Order: sequence, then structure tokens, then C-alpha cells
Amino acid sequence: MFKKTAHFLLPLIILLAISISSVRADDLLDIQNQIDQKNSLYWQTQQSLDQIKKDIAYLSSSIYSTAAEAEEANKKVAEISSELSKVEDDLNSKKNELRSIVEIRDRQIRQFYKHPGDNPLELFINAGGFSDFTQGMAFQKRVLGTSKGIIESVNKEVIQVEKTRKEIVKAKAELEALANDINSQLASLRSNYYYSTYQQSSLSNKLTGLQNELQNLTSKQQELLAAKFAASGNNQTVGDSAPPSEPLPNPGFSPAYVFLTYGYPHRVGMSQYGAYGRAKAGQSYGTILHAYYNNVSVGGYTTPTRINVAGVGIIPFEDNYLKGIAEMPSYWSMEALKAQAVAARTYALAYTSWASYIGNEGAYLSQRSICTSTACQVYNAGKVTDPAAARWRQAVDATRGVVITYGGVPITSYYASTAGGYTMLPTEIGWSYNPPYLKKIRDFGPSGAYEGPAYGNSPWYHTFWNGKYCGGTFPWLNKTEVSDLFNAALLSQANSSYNQYLSPTDGCLGPAGWSGTQIINKLNQIGIAPVGTLVNGGILIGFDGAGSTSSITFVSNNYPGGKTFSGSFFRSVFNLRALGRLVILTSLYDVLIR
Repeated sequence: MFKKTAHFLLPLIILLAISISSVRADDLLDIQNQIDQKNSLYWQTQQSLDQIKKDIAYLSSSIYSTAAEAEEANKKVAEISSELSKVEDDLNSKKNELRSIVEIRDRQIRQFYKHPGDNPLELFINAGGFSDFTQGMAFQKRVLGTSKGIIESVNKEVIQVEKTRKEIVKAKAELEALANDINSQLASLRSNYYYSTYQQSSLSNKLTGLQNELQNLTSKQQELLAAKFAASGNNQTVGDSAPPSEPLPNPGFSPAYVFLTYGYPHRVGMSQYGAYGRAKAGQSYGTILHAYYNNVSVGGYTTPTRINVAGVGIIPFEDNYLKGIAEMPSYWSMEALKAQAVAARTYALAYTSWASYIGNEGAYLSQRSICTSTACQVYNAGKVTDPAAARWRQAVDATRGVVITYGGVPITSYYASTAGGYTMLPTEIGWSYNPPYLKKIRDFGPSGAYEGPAYGNSPWYHTFWNGKYCGGTFPWLNKTEVSDLFNAALLSQANSSYNQYLSPTDGCLGPAGWSGTQIINKLNQIGIAPVGTLVNGGILIGFDGAGSTSSITFVSNNYPGGKTFSGSFFRSVFNLRALGRLVILTSLYDVLIR
């Protein structure tokens, strides 16, 4: 009875197993179809990634010689980044879809592990006959073959997805590095442009001032004036090391005359030597800043964590960029250093328009940068870790986040080395407008100018510029040479058409002008008495009390009552006619006679 029952159940069990195996095989075939479809879509993703890699390689090999080209490359980087994000999203979607298939693969692997396949002899013994045995073997082969095939396909898919994921990670890193390189190039190009524009603008302002006083200058004379000003192009700010004062040499003759300038270069905003002098007098950095900037607030402000620095890249704002600012000696008084740190922090934020990007630092870093020259602010990476600059870093840390604002926005906190005792409004030096937060002050304490000998002792407070020879810095003029300057002023005042002949006689920086005798002859010819013999000590200077020389008067045998010129007019004539590279740099000057 048992044998009969067994013979009856075996075919049924085999048939049931075959039925179950058949269903499993059909399911696996459906899964294989899904993988085939996904492979087609995956191929499209891979093609997109390959194109992106080609685009990155092309951009990496490009050199951008203009800001416009670098800007265009930046746009291309943004496009590639967007495409790369899409590819990454596609891959993530495929990875999610792949999970369910991987689960089926894993079940198949576990099934093979538990039931590696019935022995053919066992199938034959248990089969209801040869026909059942043959059919069972066929179904088993189909199930095993399909299962192994699907496992291999899924494994290949998993490997390919992981490979693509690594390629995307690499492409993203390359793209980020490329974007940094392009932005560094762009920042450098902008830096050069801004510096050139600044230099050109500064020179243009000086020349415009001269041309307002002296009409009919030739192009050669304008080149001569530009060369004189360029020869005076020292640092706009103090820098890491304060320069020594250049003592006046012994003239070796008498009477000797030297024209001395107060301040350098633009006299707008905070005077660094004035801040130093005020700190030495016991003022806090807040008091110092309020002295130089009008109706401002000095306090905490939201600052960026990083900044894009031309030729350097994106670096931490407080702990790298500001600590590398090389605009003031680290051994100066701490309150002066703090004032400088706040002014530098504020200037950087205003220059890069940070207020427009608060909350979107990514756009800020990609679109705004700051140069490292005096056209912006001098940055020196070595200062960040230099032991000698420890006090500067202390000042930065002590004022972390403190900014000068006007109406809630960081100001363009102009500063320069020395104001000559008086700060000026921008329009007074030829700039286009006066921001409301800049003011004009008389920068004096009880013992004199805060930049002067009793306080800051700036070498630029009251000094000569250049020398009367083509080389060297000998500044002294004799009586004949000074008389010639006044004769040139008389002739220029009579008729501006004579200005074309009033270049220096030495030909040092261009074609020589008329000699002193030729000028005297022309004055006599048009009925104007030349200077004659200057009375010893017969030069008087008038000041307007607000930072400018208002007049200069000479007294001579031909002008016993004196002859007066406006301070600005004589300065223009002096800068055109004076020998060598001698120049009066600012509107405030006087003359020393020995």
C-alpha cells in the first residue's frame, strides 16, 4: 500500500516542483527584460557622462586671456555642473530600481546555497517514469540556467553602477578644481584690470587737475608729467614695514630752496599714521574709526566664512585672508592695529559687495573676488603664520566680525598712509563723488598733527619727492632755478599758449623746453617784468586752514610788493617746469629756505 501511494505521489510532487520552477523561471525572465531596458537607459546616462568628461577636459586645456573669456568659461562650467547633477540623479534613480532586482538575485543565491540542485540519479529513481525524469531535468536546467544568467547580469549591473558612481565623483572633483582655477584666473584678470584702471584713474585725476590750471599742454608734456608722478609711486599704504624717513641732504650752497609736500597719496578716509598717533595718545580703535568716518556704526556684522582672492583662490575670510593683510606694521600700537583690522575687513566686504549676497555664499564666492595689490588691499599669505605678525593676528581675532556700516551696509573704508594733517573729500582730489560716510577733518592733537613728529611721525607727513637730476634724490634748488619757476608762472599766466614751451630745460623726461633766458626774453617782449632778483627769504606761503596751500607769493627787486599766484596754479607750473623728477604731490605744500 505504501509503495502504491509513493508511486502515485512522486509524479505529483515532481509535477508541482516543475510548476513552481516554471513560475520562478518566468519571473526571472521578466526581471532580465527589466535589466535589458535599464541597460539601454543606463547607456544613455553613460553617454552623457562621457560628454561631460570631454567638456571638462576641453575647458581644462583652455587659457583665458580676457575676463570675457573666463566669464564664458564659468558659464560653461555651470552648464556642465547642471548636466552632471542630472546624470547623478539618473544614476541614483537607477540604483533605487536596482535594489529590488538585487534582492531577487540574493534570494536566488541563497536558494542555490541551500539547494544546489537535485542529483540526476535521485530524480530518475523518484520519477514516475522516463518521461517524467526527462521533463524534470529540462525544467531544472532551465531554472538553473536562467537563475545563473540573471545573477551574472545583476552582478554586472551593480559593478557598472559603482564604476559610474566613481566616475561621477571624480568628474565632480575635476569640475570643482576647474571652476576654482577659472575663477582664480578671472580674479587675477580682474585684479590686473582694476589695478590698471586704478593707476590710470589716479594719473588721470592728477593730469586733469593740471590741465585745469595749465591749458595747451602738448602730448609730450602730458607724458612727462605722467613720468614724474610715476616716479613717486611708492606704496599707497604703510605696508608691513614702515619706511624710514629720508633726511634732507646738505644743499652745499645758500640760499637753497626745497618744496615739501604734506601727505601721501590720496588723503581720503583713515590716515594710518594718524590712527597710529591717536592710539599712542590713548584712543581706542572705535574712537579712531569714528574720527575718520562720518555717522557710522562700528559693531558686529554677518561676515562670510570664505572669500575669493585673486591668484590665491577661495580661502577662510577671518582666519586666513584678514590675517594675511599686509597694510600696517605688526609692532604698532594694538588699538591702531584693531582700527586697521576693522577697516580692512569692512573694505573687503564693500569691495566684493558682500551685503548683496548674504545668505548665498556660493554665488558670492563664484562671482566676486578681491585683488591682492594696493588697488584693493595687500594680501601676503606668509603673514598668516609668521611669528613676527602675531600681534596683527591678535588684533584680527580681537575684532572678529566687527565692521563699519552706514545705513546697515559696510562702507568703502578708504585709508592711506598719511593725510598731511588734513583728510580730504573725494571730489577735492578729483574723484567723482563724496559718499556721506567720508568726512574732512583737521587731524591734530594737543601737540600737533597725529601723523607728525609728536605722535605717529610719518615719513610722508612733510617731505620732498624725487630729485632735480635724472637720477638720485637731491631736491634743493638754487635762487636762479626758483626764479625760473616763477618766471614760467608769469608767462603761463599771461597766455596759456606758452605752456608748450615750459617743459624742464634738462630733457630728462622728454624734449627740453625753453631756457630761462628765452622765458625772460619773451616776458620782456610781451611787456611783463621778469622776477629779477629774489629777496632773501622772499617766498610766502598761504594756507586755507582746510588742507590746501591757498597761495604762494614771491618778493623781488622787480616786485617789491610781491607777486601772488594761487597755490594750485603754481603747483601745476612747478610740476611741469621743475628739473628732473621733482614734483609736489598734494594740494598742501610749502617751501623750506636755507
